[in-house]
Amino acid sequence: MISTGGVLCYSKNFFDEINIKEEIYAGFLKAISDFAKEIKGGQIKTLNFRNFKLFYSYSNEYDYIFVIVADKDEIEREVRPKVNLMKSEFIGRYGSILKEWYGNINTFREFDEFVEKNIFIPPKILIVGIMGAGKKTIMNLFPGEEVLDIDENLNEIPLKVVEVPDIKNIKQCIIKRIDMEELAYNTIRYKTLLNSVDVIIIITNSTYTNLRKTKQLYSRIKPKVKKAAFYLIANFQDDKDTAFSPIKIEETFKFKTFGFSAIKDDSKKILMLIINEILRITVKTKFSEV
Repeated sequence: MISTGGVLCYSKNFFDEINIKEEIYAGFLKAISDFAKEIKGGQIKTLNFRNFKLFYSYSNEYDYIFVIVADKDEIEREVRPKVNLMKSEFIGRYGSILKEWYGNINTFREFDEFVEKNIFIPPKILIVGIMGAGKKTIMNLFPGEEVLDIDENLNEIPLKVVEVPDIKNIKQCIIKRIDMEELAYNTIRYKTLLNSVDVIIIITNSTYTNLRKTKQLYSRIKPKVKKAAFYLIANFQDDKDTAFSPIKIEETFKFKTFGFSAIKDDSKKILMLIINEILRITVKTKFSEV
């Protein structure tokens, strides 16, 4: 949140891996906003860079600027309500203070709790697999109710919002699922979905026939994916007669593979351990490249 004079009043960096001189950054954002007004361009709504995107919202009454920095492929309809919510909540709490604020940023530090709970954009995971791989069974292992999300192309996509334990700064993730054949043969229709997810988890039943078909579909999907990291969960590892080992499957697909059996008593616990590891790897990789 930036004041009229370009002074940074409040900020929250969710990832320590990103080292930003926030005061300089705030002055830059304010200067761009002023320049836009100067050339009669109006208020900036969104500003795109190669690796990230800025979403602006303005308070005309207090003459403050609110900005969320998000991944370059984040969907506006998901981020815009968050920046507006941040603005309304901040003004509701501190409006009387803002009129006579003299630069003490500690005044607003308690706002961290609200931002962590309501503003952070959770990582998005897409689960895919062909019929018989067990993707719906695995989806049902996650706690919570599955709901239908309707995207801008009117695709109905089941999803769950899942609490994530033990990862710093990540409270939740959003998990969606879709049939792999539907996705592979309609990648244009699902372009927004493919661009917005951070992780794609392929589910297989670990048999030769399933793996062969899955590899063919993966080869169609992979060229259409810009940023998502691929992982594989080799389900049905309890069937020793037909299941290929995770090591053998990983050699074939060339990315991280986890052995799994959805029917075991501790399957829910093991699945969350897998998701936590995937998120740790993905977040670390993502921000080492910024």
